[in-house]
Amino acid sequence: MLTVVTAFTPIWIIGALGWLTGRFRVASGQFQQALTGFTFTIAMPAVLFTTLSRTPLSQIQPRPLLAFAISTVLVGLLALVTLRGKLPDRVIGAMSSAYVNAGNLGIPIGLYVLHDATFVVSVLIFQVLVMSPLIFLGLGVERSSLLAPLRMPIVVASVLGLAMSALGWRLPEPVMRPLDLLGGAAVPLALFALGMSLNGSAVAWRRVAPVVTLKLLVQPLIAFLAGRFLLQLEGHALFAAVLFAGLPTAQNTYVYAAEYGRPTELPRDTILVSSVLSLVTLSVIALLGGIAGPLAPGDR
Repeated sequence: MLTVVTAFTPIWIIGALGWLTGRFRVASGQFQQALTGFTFTIAMPAVLFTTLSRTPLSQIQPRPLLAFAISTVLVGLLALVTLRGKLPDRVIGAMSSAYVNAGNLGIPIGLYVLHDATFVVSVLIFQVLVMSPLIFLGLGVERSSLLAPLRMPIVVASVLGLAMSALGWRLPEPVMRPLDLLGGAAVPLALFALGMSLNGSAVAWRRVAPVVTLKLLVQPLIAFLAGRFLLQLEGHALFAAVLFAGLPTAQNTYVYAAEYGRPTELPRDTILVSSVLSLVTLSVIALLGGIAGPLAPGDR
């Protein structure tokens, strides 16, 4: 469990600093809103472009990724049809149930538990290029066209990054360095804004409990069943799919809800509760799966 706690420590420290800032009113609500907007439109696209443009597409692991993708889609659909409210609000609920925190937890969890962080690339590509456009489409259904997701900075930056990788192109270092600096702000700013939002309200357990159950229990279970019995995965490949399916809800969920003007209480509380409880559930998955070495070529 110590390895999992180590991966979570920066998240809790930055979130706590954000909470303290809001608690003692060091900064205003407008400051929190500005952080969220900057993260969504500038910092996240920068980090996605730099990460994907430098990542060889040969690192994509299709079979474990398919098991993970099946779990994501099925849990997202289950949440979408069972939650109440307008479609954009149910989309946020579905994202809270199935969109994992791969960006800043996937790499340390991969390194500490799998001894290999390459699977996170596959997960990031799937979430950004497949799930995010669908999420943006559902969030903007009341005000935009079917082509709106293709104009989102996050999607555009990801497509450009993948195109650069596929073509083997590299931007000059003087150009990449400012993008690296901007991208480096994405995770801490999102966590800081999330921490600020935690002031002044209690967790709505009746709404959060079903979503967290889907996220931490149902999604990794579906990944296991799909991987083991549908895709015939075993060993490290199966372990990687289940472990990543068990990651807590991504802080992007809160950022997306705030940017689109949707209620932020559900994603905020789900991120908090799933992050706390996943310390236990991820440790159990790691214990059951065992500590394995890097993926063998036959497992990819």
